[in-house]
Amino acid sequence: MSIDRRGEVLEELARAVCQVEVPGPSSIRKVSVEPYLDADGESALKALIVVEGAGEGGWPADLTHTLRRQVNRLAAEKNLSEHVYVTLFTEQEFKDRESTDEMAESDNTIDIDRALGEDRQDGR
Repeated sequence: MSIDRRGEVLEELARAVCQVEVPGPSSIRKVSVEPYLDADGESALKALIVVEGAGEGGWPADLTHTLRRQVNRLAAEKNLSEHVYVTLFTEQEFKDRESTDEMAESDNTIDIDRALGEDRQDGR
């Protein structure tokens, strides 16, 4: 499968996951599916799912079980052979994750720019 087609299939999978009916008062707000390497180094996928309606004790077991089963079923229907790991977030947790990622990327860029500047000075 070409990289472009694979990206399209992952987007299709994310849209399909948004339509999954979940038990209880929870509802899916946002989904992102991305390539992932599991603990054994095997190619897999990771579905990041923003769910509204988390209880104080976390996510109910029937919700997480249903989502894992449904997401992997949808992936198989799209001819994706990788296992899909499912991670649930509240909207706030997802926003916090995004801001942390942005800060890390920004810090990395500053560090890289600084290192390149030092290399240039040493090479003069």
